[in-house]
Amino acid sequence: MVRLLHPDAGYVTDGGGRVSAARKLLHGGERLAEVMVRVGRQWRPDRIDFAEVGGELALVFYREGRVYSVDTVQITDGLITAYRRVINPERLLRV
Repeated sequence: MVRLLHPDAGYVTDGGGRVSAARKLLHGGERLAEVMVRVGRQWRPDRIDFAEVGGELALVFYREGRVYSVDTVQITDGLITAYRRVINPERLLRV
């Protein structure tokens, strides 16, 4: 995963204050990969789909039959430079 990430990649989450989310922007490909692997082990989604959300390609994660997260990435020169995750339940109602 680290090879897919730019060394200065950023990671931001939006929990809307309603669910647990990273409170600060994370920087660094290695740090981002570490967090993503740790979170991925905890989540255990039922299903993951691709969708167009806000004009961008997104990964949509489902748990217990409901949308749990929508993730988008920014890619520059073949590397992920930004990873954004929305887990705010109010925003996910529109997906």
